[in-house]
Amino acid sequence: MKVLILGYSNIVKRRVLSVLKERKIEIYIASKSYKKKIPGIKKKFASYEQALKKCKPTIVYISLPNSKHFEWAKKSLNYKYNTVVDKPITSNEKQLDELVELSKKNKRLLVESTFFNYHLQMKKIIRMYKNDTYKKINARFIIPKPDKKSILISKNLQGGVLMDMGPYISSIPRLFKLKKLINKKIKITKNKDKLIISIKFFMSFKEGDYDGFFKFGGKYKNQIIVSNKKTKSYISRVFSPPHNEKLILSQISKKKKKIIKFKKDNCFQNFFSEVLKIIKEKRFGFYYERMKHDVIFRSNLNKKII
Repeated sequence: MKVLILGYSNIVKRRVLSVLKERKIEIYIASKSYKKKIPGIKKKFASYEQALKKCKPTIVYISLPNSKHFEWAKKSLNYKYNTVVDKPITSNEKQLDELVELSKKNKRLLVESTFFNYHLQMKKIIRMYKNDTYKKINARFIIPKPDKKSILISKNLQGGVLMDMGPYISSIPRLFKLKKLINKKIKITKNKDKLIISIKFFMSFKEGDYDGFFKFGGKYKNQIIVSNKKTKSYISRVFSPPHNEKLILSQISKKKKKIIKFKKDNCFQNFFSEVLKIIKEKRFGFYYERMKHDVIFRSNLNKKII
């Protein structure tokens, strides 16, 4: 098993490498900007194209700036490699459709690497409210204002809240099976470069209400609250759950408060295990439907039409 990583991003350093090393997978990294030696990898390339040509990996993991995702995912699939792409996989539905067609044509896996929902706490809260006919979901993800040099607020590299946090926003209705939209209110704030730095919304579905606030610039908040007529459940660190900490779910009803404790859990490891299983079983279209839903939902947030 060989994995070629295009880009040496923070997510690669913090999440990906440790999981691959633990599985004793041969790791190759292509990075144009990082010049130093990277411990524990088989080989480092300075050219993405050369890496794709020479490495012959089982999986290509694309962890480049958002503006580069489509271009290099397309090249990877053209080389007939299974392809995993950091969120957001593409900037629009048309690009995704093109990648999906290549995936089908070459019989290779295509998947967006959005994995917060593979953590035990998220799995638990989804199961708890799975059979409710009506539920309310409140999501908040606010981070301090990024540094001026951060790719998060680079217009050229397609940063901004819509691209960086949009995959989280769009996945929540899918995970909680909110399907039929009745009404919506969306407020978008942009900076002087016309880059989206906050999205505030309320959406009423036949199956429940969903409101959220996602923002660059403010006191850190990272949580989901889900409720029905009887209970309200709360989890924190939801969109970036640490793999080395024990987390809790708080559930409040009229009669009592219940605390559910979780053991340490690595959501990327859980996601990657599934990816390997899907490749082994050759179910290359396994992720198509969810990617299509999320890209359309995210794209339409900016149009204020969902």
